[in-house]
Amino acid sequence: MKKSLLTLTFALVALFAAAQPPQGQLSQPNANRDSLSPRTIFGPLFKRIQVHGYLQAGYEFNNKLGENSNEFNFKRSNIVAFAQITDRWSFFFLHDFNSEVQEFYTDFRITKGKGLNIRFGQMKNSFGLENPYNPEQLELVDVTSQATTYLGGTYDPLFSNKVMFGRDLGVMLFGEIFNSKLKYELAVMNGQGINIKDKNNKKDYLAKLDFYAMPNLRFLVSGQLGTGCAADFHLSDKFVSPYYQSILPGENYRRDRWSIGSEYKSFVNNPQIEWKRRPLSIRGEVMGGVDGEVNSLGGYATATIPLFATVDAIASYDYINYNTDEDMKSTKYIIGLQYWFYSNCRIQLQYTRGILENLSAGEPTIIPNPQGPPTIIPNLQPDYDMVQLQIQVGF
Repeated sequence: MKKSLLTLTFALVALFAAAQPPQGQLSQPNANRDSLSPRTIFGPLFKRIQVHGYLQAGYEFNNKLGENSNEFNFKRSNIVAFAQITDRWSFFFLHDFNSEVQEFYTDFRITKGKGLNIRFGQMKNSFGLENPYNPEQLELVDVTSQATTYLGGTYDPLFSNKVMFGRDLGVMLFGEIFNSKLKYELAVMNGQGINIKDKNNKKDYLAKLDFYAMPNLRFLVSGQLGTGCAADFHLSDKFVSPYYQSILPGENYRRDRWSIGSEYKSFVNNPQIEWKRRPLSIRGEVMGGVDGEVNSLGGYATATIPLFATVDAIASYDYINYNTDEDMKSTKYIIGLQYWFYSNCRIQLQYTRGILENLSAGEPTIIPNPQGPPTIIPNLQPDYDMVQLQIQVGF
């Protein structure tokens, strides 16, 4: 990364130096000197490039796994660059300095209008309603619901032991038709997560339809058909995921997804400009998945209610059953407040009550039985409480 930045810097310096007039020409009229100034040379380029970013940091207290813990954290430091190369061709880049490069793709508009575009690179996948939103736009400190996080590929143990941020490598056709009342996405992706080579010759096929009944009311369906390859790390000597122990490291498995959701806003605004005028927002979704022969089911409902010019109340119900045969359930009840002190800048305070069923952590207790198989008692996770405070600064 440092090498690339250094190379780019030297290239710009060389270009700038080459653009300067020879010393003997410094006495020429100001008009000639101005025509070769950096503003004249780079101005048209900079007009086509937009750069912005945001940082999120905070404090968290919880008693997960029956033990109290608290910590200060620095979750994200994202820099986003968007370049409009021509009226049809653009490039997008997102890097999180806390982790790695997350997005880099190029778009090309094929039709005169918005009907057909093609995108190639590493991007957000076409699953669900929440996943396309950035953390700076969403209400929860934990960003997306448990079902979106798991089924949308942000964190799936079968991918790897690292966060994948709901992104993948591939190609997508997308567009808006019927006066932008219907938006669609059709994508073919590796199905392995970000910055990782595909581990099999199978691809994931994704589709999404987003129907705007009104400018402030939308309905969405999305789906995915694919074949995953289980990561080569494992949580024990025999399996990769705590939710289904039949899928072994390196094994190909069926990986399908579906979702149905809706979002309502009391009015449409531009939060970057009208950050003191925010709508009432209600968003909900039901999602399901199949991994191998194991079914999962989840859903959420999240509401944002403006109380004052700069203060919102947040409430969310968040549920997932990771394995419907074994009833591995996790439910979150979340309430909170957020205070906006500038455009894209806020302080969030949230309380979460988590209720868990049949979810284990750590090694189970094994009781030997001389007469037959041993008795295995899973180390079940207890319910928990969590308080989170976060500050977001955008620029």
